[in-house]
Amino acid sequence: MKRILRRLLVGLGIGLGVIVGSIGLTLAGWHLLDGAPSVPEAIPAVNTFDATRLLVLADADMAATAYADGLLYPMEGEQDALIVLSDLTADNPTRIQAEASNTVMGWPGATTVSADGTLAYVTAGRGMVDDIEQVSSVREGMPITRTLTTIDLVTGDVLSEVDVCVEPMSVDIASTGTWLLIACRDIDNELTIVPLIDGLPGDVRAFDLEVSSPPQRPDATPGATYSVIHPSGQAAGVILNDTAVTLARFELDANGIPISVVAETPELYTDRWLSVARWTRSGNHLLVADVAWGPRPTDAVLNGNGAILSLALSPEDEARGLISEATVSKSPEAFEMNRTGDLLAVVNMERTYLPGGPLSLVPARGASSLSLVGVDDATGILTTYGEPVGFRGVLPEDAVFDADGDQIAVVIYQDHDAPRSNGWLSFFDVDRSGVEPTLTLTDRQIDLPRGAHDLAIVD
Repeated sequence: MKRILRRLLVGLGIGLGVIVGSIGLTLAGWHLLDGAPSVPEAIPAVNTFDATRLLVLADADMAATAYADGLLYPMEGEQDALIVLSDLTADNPTRIQAEASNTVMGWPGATTVSADGTLAYVTAGRGMVDDIEQVSSVREGMPITRTLTTIDLVTGDVLSEVDVCVEPMSVDIASTGTWLLIACRDIDNELTIVPLIDGLPGDVRAFDLEVSSPPQRPDATPGATYSVIHPSGQAAGVILNDTAVTLARFELDANGIPISVVAETPELYTDRWLSVARWTRSGNHLLVADVAWGPRPTDAVLNGNGAILSLALSPEDEARGLISEATVSKSPEAFEMNRTGDLLAVVNMERTYLPGGPLSLVPARGASSLSLVGVDDATGILTTYGEPVGFRGVLPEDAVFDADGDQIAVVIYQDHDAPRSNGWLSFFDVDRSGVEPTLTLTDRQIDLPRGAHDLAIVD
């Protein structure tokens, strides 16, 4: 009997060893095939960041990893803020911090700047919960808000706070500087127009796009999740339910402000999970980021590489549909275009939004990355340049080029496995002397509050 038991125990031990070994090999293979780009050694910057001001939104209400586990890690005394940095070539830029409600629970695009660079407009679609350590889900636990805040960038004073719509998601300003376009998570009021009178919001105008196509995914968000004004000022590209794109055409009043909005139907369904958008300089193509997160909740862990899509959507051309696609790395939530319109900086969050514990074993959790994508303005064709460049940091949601396009600032929410740590800005040099442009991670950083997540620049 003892001999039989001994054999059984040996067999169980061997079996467990095989299982553990198989799991180890599987994880090792997963990391090898699906890991984040490596982080190079940072070097001193060759270029300076050329800008009059750099604006950073910081959401104090939750840790980055609360998306996954609901743990908010509140920080006593911290408030949502807009940080205004100037003297950016100095080692320690001048900063003004203004109280401004904002949220990371949306795509980057919650702030824009007046035509003269003196005012900022900040939307807030989610508010904070008081004295709560954990929620079952941040999407259900964080209250919906409706505000647009106007801030003086010279003094840091809050000049106005107005009600605009249910859960405003993005804000864009017309090239005339006379009105704002806001995307709203409301199926009966997808877009809001805010006339500006001496830079301050006037009476808001709400518009129902009357789009009827249902979301393709059960967890897709209703309403408009992003919108960006066409260079002509006559239309806008609008992302619906994170899954579809439409062109909204405007009828303008005598002051050049929309008084009616009509959306094209049927919408362009891309079968993607879409975040932010930018028009090419000519306005012939709408560029959209696909984070590749759907349709299942587990796809935020098992997601593959995302992409930037180039769509024919011009109001001046009847062509519609996908023109080009550039693969980048995982979770490219945001991208920005340089001033000449031929280069994109794409921020790949990888899987840094995952918390510790068992999820520490998931690859691409330990580093984020930045990609360069070329744009042919005439054709809309996209080209991915080189490999993504890794860098340290959790939930980097936004990036901006400086005025002359030779440096990129990337905003980082917090540090790894440190839910109450500060955020910061990292800087990359862009070298265009070769056949293809290249990126270099520099050692310059600017310390920010935890929750830094959205950028805007004043040239």
